[in-house]
Amino acid sequence: MNIVNFQKFVERIDPRLNKDERKEKIIQIAESSRFTECYSENLVLMDCIQYEINIVENNGIKTGVLFCDLNKLKKRSFHPSLYTPFTSDFFREQANIHDFWFVFVEETPHIQFKKFTDFIEEHKLKDYYNKIFLFRFFESTIHQLK
Repeated sequence: MNIVNFQKFVERIDPRLNKDERKEKIIQIAESSRFTECYSENLVLMDCIQYEINIVENNGIKTGVLFCDLNKLKKRSFHPSLYTPFTSDFFREQANIHDFWFVFVEETPHIQFKKFTDFIEEHKLKDYYNKIFLFRFFESTIHQLK
């Protein structure tokens, strides 16, 4: 995503958000844009402001993508059950979403895959998400875990 498009998303952030919430939204925009660039040139970021889940489009098919920063996992402040309503049939129909993806975002390149597979099993993510990825942000690499 070029800087102009990035800025357009930043400008759409609700001005009533506090500093930390605004920072989280900017991180969400950065993760979303980098992931779409790395995944495929056909993947287009449609929305990352309206919901906690991001909406991308790939060849006309809309997909919901939930990014999970490893810092949230370390703090135990993230629980995927908070986001399962986004994977419901109702939300799929309302947002015209076909698939849902879960993306672990990692900034430290030496973490073992087992940590992620354990988390996937523990929280039964395979029941809710069509695809699960590990996205190494600074390396710009994506590993499909499901």
